[in-house]
Amino acid sequence: MPELRFEIDIVPPYRLRWHEHGDGPVRGMWLHARPVAIRLQQEDDDGPVTAHVASTAPLTPVADVVREAARHMACADDALTEFRRAVAGDPPMAALADRFPGLKPLRVLDLWTALLRALVSQQISGAAARAIERRLAERFGERIELDGTTVHVLPDAETVARLPVHRLAEAGLSGRKAEYTREIAEAFVSGAVSRERLLRMTPEAATAALVDLRGVGRWTAECAAIFGLGERDVLPANDLGVRKAVAHLYQLPSVPTEAEVRRIGERWAGWRSYAAVYLWYSLREAARA
Repeated sequence: MPELRFEIDIVPPYRLRWHEHGDGPVRGMWLHARPVAIRLQQEDDDGPVTAHVASTAPLTPVADVVREAARHMACADDALTEFRRAVAGDPPMAALADRFPGLKPLRVLDLWTALLRALVSQQISGAAARAIERRLAERFGERIELDGTTVHVLPDAETVARLPVHRLAEAGLSGRKAEYTREIAEAFVSGAVSRERLLRMTPEAATAALVDLRGVGRWTAECAAIFGLGERDVLPANDLGVRKAVAHLYQLPSVPTEAEVRRIGERWAGWRSYAAVYLWYSLREAARA
C-alpha cells in the first residue's frame, strides 16, 4: 500500500496530545480522487510533528497536495500567539486558552467529507453519528491500512451520488437525511459546490452558500467551514455544547441563547472558530473529571 512519511514545521506552542488516540489522531479524506488516511504524531509537547500517510492509490503524483493536507490538518499556519492576543481582553476566555496550551483543531482538506460528517451528526448523539459514519464507510467507502490499523474512509461524492436513497438509509441515515446527502453529493459532482470557490468568499458568505444546500442548516455549515474550509472566525453559536460551555465559563444563571453567545463571541473576533474548539474541549475535560 503506497505510503509517505514526512515532518511538518509548526511554530510552537502545539501539543498534539490533546487529540491523542492510540498512536496519534487519524483523519480519512479524499484528495484528487484518492482515498487517503493521515496520522499525525508528536513525541514531545511543542516538538516536531510527523505525518504518516497511506492510500490505496499512488501518492507520489499528489505528494504536494498530501503535504498541504497534513499541514491543513495540523493548522500549521495558524499562530496560537495571535489567538491568545485576540482573547486577551476577555479574562474567562483567556484563562480557558491557558488551560489548553497548544490546542488546535484537527481539520481535513476535503470539504465533502467535512460536510458529510456534519450532516450525519445533525440532531443525534456523537456515538450514534460515529456508528453511522462507520457503516457508511464500511459499506460504500474505502479501507486503508495505516500503522497496522484499518482506517475507514467515508465514500466520496461520486459514489454517494450514484447510490439509491434507500441504500443510504439502510446504513443508518434517516430517509430525509439520505435524500439530502445524495443531493449534496450531486452538487459536489456537478461543481455547483467547490472548496476553492467557497474559499474566495468571506466566512459569512461561504457559510451562507452552504446553508443554501437543502438539508444544510447553519450549524452544519459552520462546522464544515471550521473543519473543512479551515475558517478561523466562524462560531457555531447554536451548538448546545458551545452554549453550555459558555454558561459554565461565564458562570451564567442559565444556558444562553444563540444570540447571547454571538454577542459574547464578538470579543473573540478573528478567532471565533478557535474559541469554539476550546469551549468544546472544556466540556470534554469536565466530563472526564
